[in-house]
Amino acid sequence: MIRISTQQMFSNGISRLQSLNANLQKTEEQISTGKKVNRASDDPVAAARILKLDQEVARIEQYQRNAGLAENRLNQEEGALTGMVDVVQRIRELTVQAGNATLSDKDRDSIASELRQRLDQLGNLANTRDASGEYIFSGFQGDTPAFGKNISGHYVYQGDEGQRFLEIDEGVRLAISDHGKGIFVDIPSAHTTFFAEASATNTSGAQISTGMVLDQEAYDGFVDSLSGDDLIVRFQDDGLGGLNYEVVAKSEPEPKTVLATGPYSSGDSIVFEGIQFEITGAQLGDTFDIKTSGRQSMFTSIEKLIYGLENQPLTPAQATIDGTTGFVPNTGDVMYINGVALGPFTAGDTVADLDAAINANIELKNAGVSSELNGNQLVITGQGQDLRISGADESVTPAVTTWTGDLTVGGGKFEDLSIVGGVGVAAVNVGSGQQAYYDLIADSLINLDNIQDSILLTQTELGGRMNAVETTSDFLEDSSLYSKDIRSQLQDVDYAEAISTLSFQSFVLQAAQQSFAQVSQLSLFDRL
Repeated sequence: MIRISTQQMFSNGISRLQSLNANLQKTEEQISTGKKVNRASDDPVAAARILKLDQEVARIEQYQRNAGLAENRLNQEEGALTGMVDVVQRIRELTVQAGNATLSDKDRDSIASELRQRLDQLGNLANTRDASGEYIFSGFQGDTPAFGKNISGHYVYQGDEGQRFLEIDEGVRLAISDHGKGIFVDIPSAHTTFFAEASATNTSGAQISTGMVLDQEAYDGFVDSLSGDDLIVRFQDDGLGGLNYEVVAKSEPEPKTVLATGPYSSGDSIVFEGIQFEITGAQLGDTFDIKTSGRQSMFTSIEKLIYGLENQPLTPAQATIDGTTGFVPNTGDVMYINGVALGPFTAGDTVADLDAAINANIELKNAGVSSELNGNQLVITGQGQDLRISGADESVTPAVTTWTGDLTVGGGKFEDLSIVGGVGVAAVNVGSGQQAYYDLIADSLINLDNIQDSILLTQTELGGRMNAVETTSDFLEDSSLYSKDIRSQLQDVDYAEAISTLSFQSFVLQAAQQSFAQVSQLSLFDRL
């Protein structure tokens, strides 16, 4: 027989009520929090798995935020590049229009004015900022505008060559930016060209124009002779209160060889070896860099086009021959104009005979070459092209001399033709402002096509990255849903089951309380 003391009976009853109440409170907590596992002690195994799943979900959400940031940056870059393509296309239309030979100077000035507006529009697009205010084309220099204007008013790149990457999934790093140097600066040029810039050490505030190539063949030969070296324009006192300019090779040690020199007048054109530019406000000690390159920035290409529209006169090529001493042929002498033979002449022929021969030649007429006697001087004009006048047949190699008398032709780009007794400078190139202008238009169209190709190539790369972001985002979304589903199965409460359990536990607790109340009133004294 087991004896149960009153104290033991009360202790067991209270313990049972406390246990039932604890279970009830646990169920109530699950319902209020919506979680089956609120602390590790509830289910140690499930709690460990839930912790790992929480970490996995947090990692996925971080990658999703990164993917969203990457998508926003790439979309913003794509928008800026699309805007640039539209602007460049408009510039190309204006360039084609500028090539119309019937345009007046006022028409060309009007085109140049719109080109300047389009140029600044490109500058604004190149300096696009992201949501945080950083310039998207500046590389790592996000606080610095990608492009700014130097002291001469020309656009220059101010960023670096950094490319930003963002991890959008484990082991997946994606480029979210492209530096402006690669897209807008390192663009192949139609021909070898140059970029003119004032030295950073100048204190005078002097400016140099963007300039242009007048004679590509002459400039190419000059560049080749220097092995592509850059040039420096510097100034020397002329001893008369003025300055002389000097052009020297940049890498040559002192004393440098002077490649070109002349009196300096602020704002006047400096022309040598097939190129032209102007320097304004220079003082003694100032230097300017002429950087030779086969590549040219988008902005420089358009600036040179504007320069040509505003500064290059559409003058025909004109050569002059003095009627007294400039044309003294021997019998059988033949001369050539742009490869077309004239003659043979006979001893005693005059410039009037040459004039007649030129104007009677159908091939020259069709090519826009004509001549006119102006007093005792013969003026030979080439419309829309340079003139090449030679006393030798240059269709064969080596050229065969065909002039044995005297012949002097003025107006040459660099030197005049001068033959005396069949000996001397046997050929001359006479420059045409029209030819230089139309060459600029043709080169500008090629440069604009190269600009569009560079932008479109970047857009293609952007499309690939945006596809990668989209694919990765879809994968992350699936992974997130999967992880959250498993975590839900382990952690989330089944409300129907929990409420049913709560009702049952409440009933049991209530019954136990009533039972304990009655049992606690029992006493042996009731049986005496």
